[in-house]
Amino acid sequence: MANNKIFLLSISLYIIGLLSTLVYPSNLADTIYFARKAAFLLVIPCLFILNMDAENKSLAINSVCAGFMVAAVNVAYQAYHLGAWHGERVTSFFDLGRWSEMLTYFLVFLLPLLLDAKEKKQKRILYLLLIIIGYACLILSGSRGGMLATVIVTVLYLVIYKRYVLLKLSAILLIVLPLLMFIFPSTVNVVEGRIASIANTTTDGSNSARIKMWESGYLFAVDNLKNNPTTFFFGTGLIDFEREYSIYINSLNDNILSDYPDFSFRDNHNGILDATNKLGIVYELMFLVLIVLITRQIMKASPNIKYSGLSVIVAFFIIGMFYTNQLEYQTICFFYFISISLPSLQEKAHA
Repeated sequence: MANNKIFLLSISLYIIGLLSTLVYPSNLADTIYFARKAAFLLVIPCLFILNMDAENKSLAINSVCAGFMVAAVNVAYQAYHLGAWHGERVTSFFDLGRWSEMLTYFLVFLLPLLLDAKEKKQKRILYLLLIIIGYACLILSGSRGGMLATVIVTVLYLVIYKRYVLLKLSAILLIVLPLLMFIFPSTVNVVEGRIASIANTTTDGSNSARIKMWESGYLFAVDNLKNNPTTFFFGTGLIDFEREYSIYINSLNDNILSDYPDFSFRDNHNGILDATNKLGIVYELMFLVLIVLITRQIMKASPNIKYSGLSVIVAFFIIGMFYTNQLEYQTICFFYFISISLPSLQEKAHA
């Protein structure tokens, strides 16, 4: 019954998105663009049904791990050709934003499985190695949003479910970090500087511009609600957004790029704000309801795979505070990870 609601809502969401582009801006190019970008919504029913089977679930996890290993080899290859590393941002087969977000989902998904006492020892050792390599890749990517989301979700999970592991990990870090600072001082300084910049909203142009983009995106939505309700409810359209948003911003401040050189007219650098403005509040509310329904279903799964799914969902919304991530390739990966976290058919039979 719950799955039926999820399947119907995912298909309805796709239809609502298509209709929104027809209502406003009535631009066929926007409709075609959305139809292509959001096609993953139509795949959700098939994907969820497949991964409720225990064997398929196991195969999906193994496939994700194998895919990561291939991507990590590519990162190692690129890092090797850099020679000495001085903070250059290294990606894999995707751009830095997509790569770091998918990497974040992989890391927080794998942690509960690593700490699952029911897993075979060899597999847990493999998961540990993959997580260590994954953190190295995340640091090389230089993604502050990815690092922040990964650390927050990891600490939350350990505090709530595995406090003894957190104590052991803290003790290990107290020993390892000083050693790394002594052996690789310049490298550690680069990483420290990148992490410290997360909270720098005064001299860091990217951070100050992002805060301005949040404010501007919110004000744009409020202005649409007051003066153009059709746009507020159904969005500007994915393609028309830049034009309409630019007109609004320039009507308030013609020199915004001189004040904030990193300001973007293409998106709001916030998942919820961006989707609300481009696709409308109707679409966005339905999207959030879809995530709530999926979360309720994941809660019925066995503990460790359940925690993997919940960790991925929390990471999705943390990253979504800083990046546009609701209609991108990484969104497909997000749904793939949470589909693996659904209860298996055997669990549903005994529920």
